[in-house]
Amino acid sequence: MATEASDASGPLGFADRLYDRIPLSPFWTGALVAAALLGVLLAIAAATGDLARLFAREETWWSNRDARLTVLLTVLFAYLPLARRAVVHGARTNLAALRGSFAWGPDGFEAAVRALPRASRRARIAAGSLGVLAVPLTALLVDRDPGLYFRSGYWRAAQLWEFGLGAMLCWMAGTLFHAITFEGRRLSALAHAIASIDLLDRSALAPFARQGLLSSLPGLIVLSFLALNLGDRGWLWATGVLGALALGWTTAVVLLPMRGVHQRLQRAKRDELVRVNAAIRGDDAALVGTTIARRAASAGLADLIEYRRLVEAVPEWPLDPGLRARFLLYVALPLGSWLGGALVERLIDAALG
Repeated sequence: MATEASDASGPLGFADRLYDRIPLSPFWTGALVAAALLGVLLAIAAATGDLARLFAREETWWSNRDARLTVLLTVLFAYLPLARRAVVHGARTNLAALRGSFAWGPDGFEAAVRALPRASRRARIAAGSLGVLAVPLTALLVDRDPGLYFRSGYWRAAQLWEFGLGAMLCWMAGTLFHAITFEGRRLSALAHAIASIDLLDRSALAPFARQGLLSSLPGLIVLSFLALNLGDRGWLWATGVLGALALGWTTAVVLLPMRGVHQRLQRAKRDELVRVNAAIRGDDAALVGTTIARRAASAGLADLIEYRRLVEAVPEWPLDPGLRARFLLYVALPLGSWLGGALVERLIDAALG
């Protein structure tokens, strides 16, 4: 497993190696890491007196920005390494599914994969470094007062946790987005090596769509994180700016793995329609190489016209109804986070009370 990930999107980081060593499923590994970090956070808050001061206030736990953000950032910190692993290993699974689904020309599937883009350690580091810039950007969008961070008494345990964990989290987010882009580009490029496509049965193209849906989840999780803070007026600007960036990014990475196969489908449709139109005009050899080549001898004019209508109606994206329904469920995550904010507050208050 570790070798596959390293070959895909560059060398494994510390979080990847840690998650590899924990003998649990990815979900429970993330839950364990989040619980451990939250335990450390509570211990620090109790030792510094921040926890006592928090419960001495009349405001609810969820209304306190520092308390809310430290918990949300901790959970997000545990999730991001799992998201990167899911994207990378998902790409490996989808590549394996494509291996026997098509004719890959005289050089075969392995030659097509070797021609794909290779991982760059420098690009990954650059992506992580750019991700860290989100920390000061978010801070300025939320507080809009640079002088706040130089005032006496500002830097308590919660603030140190937020900025320290936030910087590491943004580094991981940058490398995650690099992995998403890298794997999407590889699959998109691979689609151009497909020798022929059966327009009447596009089920073999599903791996491209599955990678697109898998790539969309991290951006939607970020939108969910922002939605959980919508009740805080200070987060309105941050939600607007970062939310627009996350939404635009999510849209782009959903389409990226499917872009190549979309272009390949368009080309296959054009070629098929040229042959069918030639057959309608009376060219007996035009149907050689088409999907209905075996039935060419018995196809009449009405059959050819109906077949042309069928080809024209073939969708040019590899999303079947089931995958479209799954994507709509993913899109509902930010809305569910916003609506569920009050429930999260009550559950955590009950656990800490």
